[in-house]
Amino acid sequence: MPTSEPRTLSIVHDIILRIKPSSVIDIGVGHGKTGVLVREYTDIWNERYHKDSWTTRIYGIEAFEQYRNTLWEYAYDQVYIGDALSVLPSLPDVDLIVALDVWEHFTREYAEKLLNISLNKSRFVLLCTPITVREQGDVLGNSFERHVSQWSPTDFQTVAHRLVATTGRDWILLLSARENIPYEVWRWHRRWEHLMRGVRAFLLLLKHRNW
Repeated sequence: MPTSEPRTLSIVHDIILRIKPSSVIDIGVGHGKTGVLVREYTDIWNERYHKDSWTTRIYGIEAFEQYRNTLWEYAYDQVYIGDALSVLPSLPDVDLIVALDVWEHFTREYAEKLLNISLNKSRFVLLCTPITVREQGDVLGNSFERHVSQWSPTDFQTVAHRLVATTGRDWILLLSARENIPYEVWRWHRRWEHLMRGVRAFLLLLKHRNW
C-alpha cells in the first residue's frame, strides 16, 4: 500500500534525527509520508521552517506514478518514476537511503542487487520490514504492492556495520559498508533499551549484536 503501519515511526525517525543527514533518497515514496517526516526532522527541526531556507536534499523513487500527490511536490526536491535498480545509479551520492516497508515487495535477487548499490551510494541505509509478512496481492491496481519475500537480520549479517532494532512486529536495520554506527544512534537501541518496547522486543533482539 502507499501507506504503512505507524508503529515503526518513532524508531525510524529517532535514528534519522540522530544521524542528521543532509541528503536522503527515499525508495518507495508511496503517499509521501516519509519525505514529509524526513523534512521535519532535518530542516524543520533545525528552525528552517520556510521552503526557501531548506538545505536538506530529499530525492524519491516510486515505480507507480498514480500515487503522485501534493506531498511529493512539497517535501521532495525531486521524485523519479521508475524501477529503483534503474533509477538509483543515476542519482547523487547521499548520506542516507531509506527503504521503509518496501523490502518485502522485492525478490531476493533484486533486493541483494539494490542493497549493494545502496551501500555504495550512501553512508547509511535504513530499512524496515515486517517480521511476519502476510500475503498481499495488487493494491489500487499496483502490482508492485505484492508481497514476495520475508527478511530477518541474519539476511544482512555480511554488511560490515549494522544496528538492529525491533518493535516486536517489525525489524528496523541501519546498515553501512564503510562507517561504524554512530554512538549517539546505537546507544538508544541496545538490547536493554528494548525492554521499554516490551518483553517480545527484548527477546527478539537478544541474539543480535549492535555495534
